[in-house]
Order: sequence, then structure tokens, then C-alpha cells
Amino acid sequence: MEGEGNDCAFMGEDSHPGAPLHGNSSILSSTFFLDHVGEVSLVFNSDGLFWEPINSPNASAMVEGEVDGDCGCYSNGNKRKHSLRKGILQLSALEMKRPDGSICFGIKSRSKAASEIKLSDIYAVELSHHGPIHITNLPHATEHLLFGNDIKLYRFIVHGFIRSKNQLSQWIPTTYTFGHKDFRVCEMWVNKLNAFLDRDVGRPRNLLVFVNPKSGKRNGCKTWEAVGPIFSRAKVETKVILTKRAGQALDVMSSMTNKELNNYDGVVAVGGDGFFNEILNGFLSPRFKAPNPPTPSDFVHPADDNGDSSVLKENERAQEIPEQCEDKIPFISSEDQSAAKASYNISGETDDEFHILNQRFRIGIIPAGSTDAIVMCTTGTRDAVTSALHIVLGKRVRLDIAQIVRWKATPRSEIQPYMRYTASFAGSYEAEIAYLDVGSDEPNLTSKRRHEDNMSELNTQKSERRVCCVDCKICNENSDPTSTGISSLTPHLYSEGGKWKKSKGRFLSVGAALISCRNDKAPDGLVVDAHLSDGFLHLILIRECPHASYLRHLIQLTKSGGSPLNFQFVEHHKTPTFTFTSMGKESVWNLDGEIFEAHQLSAQVFRGLVCLFASGPQV
Repeated sequence: MEGEGNDCAFMGEDSHPGAPLHGNSSILSSTFFLDHVGEVSLVFNSDGLFWEPINSPNASAMVEGEVDGDCGCYSNGNKRKHSLRKGILQLSALEMKRPDGSICFGIKSRSKAASEIKLSDIYAVELSHHGPIHITNLPHATEHLLFGNDIKLYRFIVHGFIRSKNQLSQWIPTTYTFGHKDFRVCEMWVNKLNAFLDRDVGRPRNLLVFVNPKSGKRNGCKTWEAVGPIFSRAKVETKVILTKRAGQALDVMSSMTNKELNNYDGVVAVGGDGFFNEILNGFLSPRFKAPNPPTPSDFVHPADDNGDSSVLKENERAQEIPEQCEDKIPFISSEDQSAAKASYNISGETDDEFHILNQRFRIGIIPAGSTDAIVMCTTGTRDAVTSALHIVLGKRVRLDIAQIVRWKATPRSEIQPYMRYTASFAGSYEAEIAYLDVGSDEPNLTSKRRHEDNMSELNTQKSERRVCCVDCKICNENSDPTSTGISSLTPHLYSEGGKWKKSKGRFLSVGAALISCRNDKAPDGLVVDAHLSDGFLHLILIRECPHASYLRHLIQLTKSGGSPLNFQFVEHHKTPTFTFTSMGKESVWNLDGEIFEAHQLSAQVFRGLVCLFASGPQV
């Protein structure tokens, strides 16, 4: 295929024909017609595809009779050949050179800047049938004289995406159609490009897809039908399960053997946050065994409040527990660490072993729910197409997961531990909360400040916000994806100087956000600077306050750049673990959209426990 016969050249590492479009050595270089542009010089190197328009009069080469009329070119015997050349020469005489060397025909000039698409942004390349290519960079008279509106060539299509100008996190599918007179040239380019895409081991090849037809506005099926072609085009095999009842996805995931799960590169949830929670628990519960969250010594059998200084009075702010009453941090012994490590299924000694902490297996979310907070936080947008593109391109981001252990469902229940996993949760009660203060830099310090102002007044002081984003430094800081020990998942439990603190009172809301919990009604979420994988949760306690004050708090939540945590009735604690005991008759929590009754519970964060098909929001 090499040489002038097909207008295509292979480039070696030391070959630099002409002036390259980019610094990297080219793998292929040729001249094509790009649909809706015209004749371009196309270069393929290890970074991607780069093209630059060629001056339009060069299109006269198309009438030199190299191929027959079926390819859109004219043979030497064509009676129009002389008039075509004449028309081109007449128009060429009208060319005017600008000072910068560009050419103007009295029409809107085209940009000479090279265009490109990175390999990492290409999700499919395919041959297309012989068909039309529309040219726009020829002078109008020449275009009409030569070909009318279109020429017919052999084609190949490159599928990728561009970022929305209005919302950077939203990805818009785009195609580039290149045409050539020789089918073999198109075929060679397609094979070469696909060979490079196949080398990207991070891209999934087989996925298990769960579709919830009842999620949100019951549009789960329509959502999958809309994005399904993206997976087919990217040559991703999908096994689709349409759920017929609540809990079906959890049952299927938990009953699958490790050998069966290893056949897939990941699992995709087409639905909302609650559906994601089903799949998350079905994935983790039978495979991830970890010690229960640490608790204060009086937690499981709480004593009546006898005025002990370690228990705060109603509406009293959290303060450090006196040293003589302080519970020691429950460090895990080396023996327990070894036992826990074995229970993580990370030894990899058998073929059937499934590695929870590997980076190959990921969970994808295609939003079709009512709020879709998790996908908003991990991709930056609530857009099904954007999520599908993240999945087929093999994007990867780690996500903190909280282990929730319910000790008692109701005040009269017997103590019976029941475990669930979640990415965010909240409830409303009169309660006592204990949390482990490890001396982290809290992004909001209102819980540590005392003011004489009225509780409803908004604090004017704002701390610096370090928002989670693509390639987040905080999430990647001291993160070792190859580590398999328990300490790598709970690094903050082993910090020196950690102390238990307690807070008690009547709360309108008790929330624990591992992520910012962004959604359409709260553009910044509950905690704007919560991170996807830093090993912390944000404990948010909203104390009883006047209705007008609470309304102001809610209004701040609806504002981009608002400060919903800077109120005197709001406590905000950044912690790796906490406990909760209700003082009322009923206590209901919301775990990623799933209702969870719990009178008494404990929780801890596992840093980056699962991998998602996402890259973080673009800010």
C-alpha cells in the first residue's frame, strides 16, 4: 500500500516529510477530503489525528483522470475537462494574497490553523460505504462547476466528542468523515487506527448492564435505547438485564460467582442513585469483608445522660471531650489487619479470585433517576450521552464509600448488626452524634466558631474552596492504587492525635456527604468542596432554628456559589467515622435514595473503595 499509487505514506521515527503538523513522528500521512471542509492533509501519530486544509485550487487534480466517474472524478475523455480547468484558471487569477499569506476569493476566509482529535477522545472508527463528501472550502463557483454540492468517494468515519461551550463537563458526540478515491487507503487507515485503540487496555470490552424501567420518570428503557448505539459502535459487548422488581439487581450481583464477574470489565446502572446503591451493595456485600466502624466505648449500650461532660447538652456546640473521659481511637492490631486483608479477597492466588481493589472492574452510571447526584458529582453533568462516552472511553475515577452498620432498627429492637454501603445519606431527628476528629483542615469552620449574632445571620467569612475536579490533586494525594492493606482504605483512622467528640440535641437534619451531592436544585451540592476520594465524609448537623432561618439556608443551597453551611445553626465536621443514636421513637435515613430505618448506627469511610467509569467534573 506504500507509495504514490494510493497517495499514502508510512512514516518512521526518523522520517519527516515536509512540515509536520505536530512534533511527534507520524505513523500515516495522506491527502483526504474531509466532509463539510474540503481537501485536507491528514496525519496520524501516537497522539491522534491532525489535519490542515489544502489550498482549494489543488482540487483540480481530481480531474486528471486517475479514476473513473464512479468515484466522483472525471476521466481524460470527459467533455467537461477542458471547461473545468478553464474555470479553475479563471478563478485562480482572481486570487488575492493577504499580508499573512492567506488567500481570499472575496468570500469568508477559512482558518489555516490545524484541526485535531486526540486518540483518547476517539471511541470508534469505521468504514463507510461509497458516498457523498460535501466541500465547503472551495470557492463557490469552482465547487458548483466541478461537482455541484458533493463528490462521491470511499469514506471512513471517526467518532469522538467535543466539549460543550456552555457546559465544559458535557460531552457532545461528533463525527469526522474522510473521503478518498481508493478504498484500500480508507481500509488501511481504519485498520491502523483501530489497532491503536485496541491497545488501550482501560477501555471496556464486556459490560453487564442493568436497566431500571421505573427509575425517575420511568424513562430507563428510552435512555438505554438512546445511548445503546454508542456501545455498539465502540464494539463493547453488553449483556442487558431489564429489572422487573426492586432488589433484583442486588440479588443478581450478589449471587454471581467471582469467575462470572471476572468475565466483565464492569457493570453499568441505567437508573438513579437508588439503583446505583442496589448494584453497589450487590457488588460489595459478598466480596468485601471489613471490621465494623470504630465507636466510643459507650455506644452499643448507651447510658442515660447523667450530666457527664463528654455528652453535650441540647443546642450546645461540639467541643473536645476531656482527656479523662476520652475514648481511645480503636486502632486495629497487626493481627487484625492481617485477618482483614485476607477477607478483602485480594490475594489473587486462584483463577476464581476477584480483586475488589483492582482498577480494571468499574461501575458506570447512566442517569435516568430523579436527582442523579452521584453522576453529577463524578462527571459534572446529568447527561446520559456524556456518561456513555465516559464508559466506552474507559475513563476512571475512584470513589469513597461509607460502610453503615445498623445496630438497632428501632428503640425496642434487639442489637442486631446489619451492614450497607452508600455514597451519601441523611436523616432528621433528636439525636446524639459522636465523630472522630483527626485534626483535618475543615473547609468550613462555623462549627468551631462562637458568635453573639443571631442564629439566622449568615457568616460573612468564607474559607478557600478547593473543588474536586478532573485529575484532582487532593484525591490523588498520597493515593497508592497498588496498595492492598486495610490502612490504605482507612488512612485517617491511624492518624495521631485523633479524638472522639460528641454533639447532642434536636436536629432538623443530620447529613453525611461523601461527595458534594450536586443536583439540578443544588448546583454546588451540600458541600461544594467535598472530594470523590479523600477518605473523609462531611457530617452536617442542622439544629432546630426559626423557619425563616432554615429557609435562608435552603435558598443558599439553590445558589451557585452560595454558602449554605455558614449559618450559626449549622455544624459541619469533616471526619472518617461517626456514630448516631436517635433519642426519638422513629429514625429513618436515606441511603443514596433508598429508605433505611436505623435507631442506632455507626459509619466509616473507605477511601477510593470502588472505581467508576468517570473522570470528575470539569471546572
